[in-house]
Amino acid sequence: PRIARQITRRESAFLRFVSSPMIAVPALVKLLPKVLLAGALLRRSASVAPAAASAALMRPARAGPSDEGSAVQALREALTASGLGDASLWGVPLTGESGAPLLRQFLRARRWCVDDARRMLQGTLRWRRENRVDELSSMSNFGEGMPLDKIIGKAGAGPLVLATLPGRAALADVNRFVRWRIAMQEAAIRTLCLTQSSPAFTLVMDVSGLRRFHLSKEARLCTAELSRVMQAYYPDFLAKTLVVNTPPAFACAWSLLRPLLPPALLVKLQLQKGPPPDAIADACGPSGAVDYGARL
Repeated sequence: PRIARQITRRESAFLRFVSSPMIAVPALVKLLPKVLLAGALLRRSASVAPAAASAALMRPARAGPSDEGSAVQALREALTASGLGDASLWGVPLTGESGAPLLRQFLRARRWCVDDARRMLQGTLRWRRENRVDELSSMSNFGEGMPLDKIIGKAGAGPLVLATLPGRAALADVNRFVRWRIAMQEAAIRTLCLTQSSPAFTLVMDVSGLRRFHLSKEARLCTAELSRVMQAYYPDFLAKTLVVNTPPAFACAWSLLRPLLPPALLVKLQLQKGPPPDAIADACGPSGAVDYGARL
């Protein structure tokens, strides 16, 4: 159906929900009118089933290798042949045995294509060197409207990261905005044990401070550039994203979107009207030790 095809072209906007907390709000609100129209048509038309719409939104996935170890070894050899045999990332030697979990992350990010994963790693290392990304992790003050994320305790799937929306001043400079969010991403990654299988953290995003300037042209420019950087240079380190204190428009859109979104996204993204401790505990898992005294 035409509406399903139109939403398919925007699928990447929803996948950005789980790539950065700053990207979710403009993407959802901008698409809300289209979603409301699609939901109305789907309810009225018996010929358009939710299953069909969901199938239309799903990208054709490349099957994973029968032996992940072979893919990791192939990537390791490709890096060595490219002169990156001694390279390390976040303190982990990429071609050593301890680097296997990190190589798997990059392979998953490129759907298990060894050549694509090698190019991604090469580009990531070059980009980090040219932009001096490692120096960002030591910064503690990024200016007005750029609050630091809070990393509080250990959740079942890794640390719990609390993030808030930026202030108006943060959106005035795209480069400064991106460097701020990169620094927060780097801080979260460095709390992970990257030598263990599937390292990941849980993100709690508070949108109670949502204002009209968060939907402005400047905000869209900032989030578009941040999305490009995240997709090009970072694999997925998010276990789950919990969006709390959501406004009514979010709840309305979410009820219509759920039948249409890829299952992989639904597993990772949860919306809550408020910040009750139970919701945070569910996102972290039963074994999570969370500081409930932290202000969301």
